Amino acid sequence: MSPINPVPIRMIVNKAKYAQPRTSFFQWLLLIVGSPFLLLIDFFRPVGAKKILLAYLWLIFLLISLCALFYYLSEGKSGHLEKLLGEFYSMTGEGGALPVSTELQEIIYGNAIMANISPQLVTAVIQVESSFRPNARSPKGACGLMQITPLVWRYYNPHSQCDGKHLPGRVNHGKDCIYDVELNIATGVRYLKDLITYFNGEVGRALEAYNAGLTNVDLERLEPKYRETRVYLQRIGSLLAPDHHEQFWDEYNSYSFYKTTFRWLFYMVLILWVLLIVWVSVRLER
Repeated sequence: MSPINPVPIRMIVNKAKYAQPRTSFFQWLLLIVGSPFLLLIDFFRPVGAKKILLAYLWLIFLLISLCALFYYLSEGKSGHLEKLLGEFYSMTGEGGALPVSTELQEIIYGNAIMANISPQLVTAVIQVESSFRPNARSPKGACGLMQITPLVWRYYNPHSQCDGKHLPGRVNHGKDCIYDVELNIATGVRYLKDLITYFNGEVGRALEAYNAGLTNVDLERLEPKYRETRVYLQRIGSLLAPDHHEQFWDEYNSYSFYKTTFRWLFYMVLILWVLLIVWVSVRLER
């Protein structure tokens, strides 16, 4: 019996290898989408599949690209929103000034100009806070035209005889009182200016803190967490720039979608990287 020649067999094996069908684009797409689940299954296999690992890396690359895209879109919308807010709180007098008495207007303008903030903004804050009622007092104890809390009053007026806790007309402190029109406006303007400086010129954030308190401002989100504060900002925006009100909320909804999508994509990328590190660690131990 003649010996078998091994060469033809080797040629047949090589031909069989080359004859394997190539993975189509649709199959690659399915493989990329399902690669996290396939990689989990691959934990229990003695030898890792290179194709699964390659598809998994492609998935990470695509998600990072989408993450960068939505970050860019959210930053663009954020800049546009800041521009709209700037129009809300600009110092233009076209349609922004609310009808107030000449005396009160002089007090508002004098304090606002000294603090380098918009008089129209201060006027709108007074309108929304107290409706121009000097003796207004909220259930939480905020007093006067600009609804100053006793804590804020004592901080800016440490030598005042008034503690800011009494009801209007109950104690006579003369001009040295939280309900005094000039002192109340002066204190409110100084506080608002300090908040604007604290938030690096972001007037929307400053107004949110003015209404809800500094500790209740979440810098990770544009929309205030309290409905009362959201209504407060809408009312001020409507007073100062009624023509841009709808445009502002359209821009905000787009920004919110982009930022939320970016956040979820970022978390997904982090989880995928952790899974990849664990997979590599398991492979190195085997």
